[in-house]
Amino acid sequence: MRYEQAKKYWEQQSELMKKIRAGGMAEYVKTIPNLAQGFTLADRWLRCIDEGTAGGVHMAGSGILLGVEAAAGAARAAGATTITSHEECGAAKLYAKEKGLDEEKSDTYGQEFARDLAKKLGVNYCHLPLSEMARPAGLHVARVAYYDGTGKFDPARVPELPAGFVISRRYLKPDYARRECEIAISIALGHHGFGELFTEDTPFILVVVGDPKEKMFSLGSLRTEVEEIARAHGGRVAVDAFVSPVQK
Repeated sequence: MRYEQAKKYWEQQSELMKKIRAGGMAEYVKTIPNLAQGFTLADRWLRCIDEGTAGGVHMAGSGILLGVEAAAGAARAAGATTITSHEECGAAKLYAKEKGLDEEKSDTYGQEFARDLAKKLGVNYCHLPLSEMARPAGLHVARVAYYDGTGKFDPARVPELPAGFVISRRYLKPDYARRECEIAISIALGHHGFGELFTEDTPFILVVVGDPKEKMFSLGSLRTEVEEIARAHGGRVAVDAFVSPVQK
């Protein structure tokens, strides 16, 4: 049953992904008239990188793998106004595994961390149940992960873009941001994602989103950061990129 469900969601995105693979992301986004809409955030809530937690700014598990102090620094830089946790959080499960805790209680740890972070920052806290998330229970439908150098990218605001994890590289140190890439890949290629449907012909794509005004976060700089990660996955992960439209 799960394979049938995954296949259905996979096929829903197949034509879109063929268009992107045919000419590359930079060419594809030229066909999107409302692309700039994806670079205007509706809020500055800190959410997970999970494709189901659309909007705002992003860190895996809202920063649970960084710890409260480091996560607070990144959240302040991002201007986070609310800290969220969510149901079925893969980052919280990874945290539980690394700490030798009960993985069945991982969502509880995620909620506790997010509350602690919100308290430290003096901002609101909100938990997102699956009913408020943009993906089905038990399945990640992301075909890509966006490695965002602008800090203001929300692909969910542009229907022509594929569903994807969002890594807010703008507010993260390079080594940790690359770790979030690895987390996204492990979920996508694992049994909670599309798994073996990702092949050399139909790879999971790390999509670099470059900032045209900031050299540190330019397409070229960020692409270099993730290319080695992709190579380690034997063709099942590819890198593509485009530059944010210049905002007036």
